[in-house]
This record gives sequence, structure tokens and C-alpha cells, in this order.
Amino acid sequence: MSSETKDFYGKNVAAAIKKACEEFGVAQENLTIEVLETGSKGIFGLIRQKAHIRVKIQAIEEEAVEPSPEKQAAPAKQNGKKKPARSSREKQAKEPKAEPEKVPQPEPVVDPSPGDDELNDNGDTAKPVAELSEDTIAIVRDELTSILALMECPSTVTVQAEEGTAHCKVSDEHQEVLTSQDGRVLDSLQYLLRKIVSKKITGRIQLTIDVGDFREKRFQELKERAIEYAALVKEDGKTQVISSLNPSERRVVHVALQDDPDIRSRSVGEGLFKKVLIYKPGKGRKNNNRKRGRPRSRKKNDSGSVRES
Repeated sequence: MSSETKDFYGKNVAAAIKKACEEFGVAQENLTIEVLETGSKGIFGLIRQKAHIRVKIQAIEEEAVEPSPEKQAAPAKQNGKKKPARSSREKQAKEPKAEPEKVPQPEPVVDPSPGDDELNDNGDTAKPVAELSEDTIAIVRDELTSILALMECPSTVTVQAEEGTAHCKVSDEHQEVLTSQDGRVLDSLQYLLRKIVSKKITGRIQLTIDVGDFREKRFQELKERAIEYAALVKEDGKTQVISSLNPSERRVVHVALQDDPDIRSRSVGEGLFKKVLIYKPGKGRKNNNRKRGRPRSRKKNDSGSVRES
């Protein structure tokens, strides 16, 4: 094809390009166009200037025709027959699936039974109970004495072994500090001592700490409160709550009410300190289980009398 360059004129660039396409017999895409003058309408349509372009035919290269995918790769033959290609679903089915990683589930929090007398949240309940030898009792006494000194509450400590439990008795010089927050400080001290001693002996240690006669007064107070709340429940039927009790204190409440046939007590909540509900058995069940019938509608018949539907 000719590669000569020609000039074309028209009233505008589009008209000039059209002439060039007709002259060369090709589409505009195959032309190299240089616009020399865009043209102008002049003034009031007079002294018009035509558009001027210079055009050259582009060199057209023959495109290499690639064979189609069917012809490019000959199908594999087996026993004179074509082997069908496996679908993506078949490939996925044959490929082994990766098993999802197993995430360890948290262990459920179990509410200690009412008979538990220990703050047994130290994770050592699976260990056997340690024998309360003289050496073990000495360790308990020395560690508790050291802790109290660090708390700036130096006190005299005595330890007695009874039914597998080390009962620690602390003198009452600093009772107000050690038993504050309804005994929470004393409970925390008891937990901390158990953790420390468990690291120094073989097995699990069971111990309690009392300052003066705080525990005895506290248990008596809870027993009286439980009986008082039970009387209120019998009177008005409303559930009463005693909050933030450790296992030993919850046991006192449960035992105080266990012989009352008209009252029930139950621990609810999570963690070490829970609340105890005091309520009437079966309260609210009759109303919930009662079936409510649809209200009957009254309609008038043609005679004017009322009938129920």
C-alpha cells in the first residue's frame, strides 16, 4: 500500500478527514493525520479559511494468528478415546481439605457447693491435700507473719491443724484494717497465703485465716440476715438478695435455710464472690404456664339478638 503523504482541505477538520478516507479507501484508524489548519468561519460568514490536514497511510502489519485453545493443545488420548478434562469442582473434591485449627474452649466456671469451706480458686484442686506436718505448719505461720509485717500490720500468729485444714489465728491489733470491706481484705490475704505456701510444699494446702473473732461474728450476722430475708419473702413473696459472698459465707446462708420447706436459696453469678437469692419455690410458674384464651367477640344476627363467637 502506498506510503505517500497528501494534503486535504475542507470546511472543517472532519470534512477534510472524510475526503482523505475516501481517497485512500481506508478507515480513519489507519491514517496518520497532521492538522495544519483547523479552519475558521471568518467574520459574518465572509473570508472563510478552510481546514488543512496532511495525511499518511499507516503501515499495516499482519497479525500473527494464534491457534485456538482447542487446536493449540491436542487432547490426551487413552485407548483411542479422548480423556475428558476434570472440572474445577472435581479437582477441589479430590484435593485434601485442610482441617480447621481447633481453638481451645474455656473451661466453665463451676459454683462451689454450699459445703465448700475453702476459697478453692487456685487451680490446685486436682492435687492431693498436703499432710499438715510440723514443718508445713511452721511454713504457714512464718509466711503469714512476713506478709502481715510487709502490710505494716505486725501481729501474733498461731496455727492449729484440724481435720486437714490449717486454721490461722491473728491477734486483733489491726483487726479494723485486715477485716475491712466486709472481710474482702482477709479473703484476699487467705488466697495469697495459700498460693505462696503451695509453692513450698508438695500437694494442696487447705487453710483459713481469722482475726480476733471476726469470722464467728460475720457468720452469725449472715445467718441472722438470711432468716430475716426469708421472713420477708414469706410475707410479700419478693425475692431477696445477699451480694458478694465467698464460698464459706454462701454455705452459712444455705445451711441456715435448708430446713425451711417454704424457702429456697441459690447462688448465682460468676467468679469467686457471688450473690445468694432467697425466694419462694415455684414462684411465678402458675402465671407463666396458664393458657390465656382469646377474648370472645359478640356479633348481632339478623334478628338483632347477640350471639357469642
